[in-house]
Amino acid sequence: MSSSREMRDSIILDGCIVPYTVRISSRARRLLLQVRLDSCALEVVAPEAFNLAELKDILTGKKSWILQKLEAAARLAAARQANQSQGRFVFYRGRQYLVETRVETGSTGAVEVEEARLVVVVPPGLEGNASAVLERWLRQMARLLINQRIRVMNEKFKLSFNRVFIKGQKTRWGSCSQKKNLNFNWRLVMAPLPVLDYIVAHELAHLVEMNHSKKFWALVEQIYPGYRVHRAWLKKNGRLLTL
Repeated sequence: MSSSREMRDSIILDGCIVPYTVRISSRARRLLLQVRLDSCALEVVAPEAFNLAELKDILTGKKSWILQKLEAAARLAAARQANQSQGRFVFYRGRQYLVETRVETGSTGAVEVEEARLVVVVPPGLEGNASAVLERWLRQMARLLINQRIRVMNEKFKLSFNRVFIKGQKTRWGSCSQKKNLNFNWRLVMAPLPVLDYIVAHELAHLVEMNHSKKFWALVEQIYPGYRVHRAWLKKNGRLLTL
């Protein structure tokens, strides 16, 4: 069973006070730095054997990367706030939609796709549940679409797997367990279909190669030729696939 503990600290980088959280994880194999887009905060994940006395020197050495990522996260947060003031937008299958809420007596919560709009229908008095209704619908659409794409992409290779799970991972788009369960992030339904297909190919390849070796990437290429373009798209734009 994995375990973790957290602590908080701050550091001055180029005159800026940068708070950060350190999470010591038994699962971590190396030091990981990441900037959380939801909170515009720096998070450090460290293995249990890591010497914390060395951390501030490492952060200072990475100051350009850290400040660049924090600035990008702040710009994204500002853009989201601007969108909310003008109307909320989300991506669905690679296309940007304006989200509107409509109140209807007798509704149990639904989403209707109308041209460039996603209309969230809720009963009177439950307008505050619109985001939850939208997320539930997107998860349902993700389950249907991802299972369909697995069938299509696995038709030729007929790789054996156990179950498919749709999850809400914060840092992963997909994973494959030792029990051959395939796990996918529901936010993939927001991405263009070729990008989703890349993640499907990635996890199918893990059924054969549980690593990221040359053999693994050769198998991904065999399952989905040209995957690199879509991998690059996701790396660049994945932060936009959120509510």
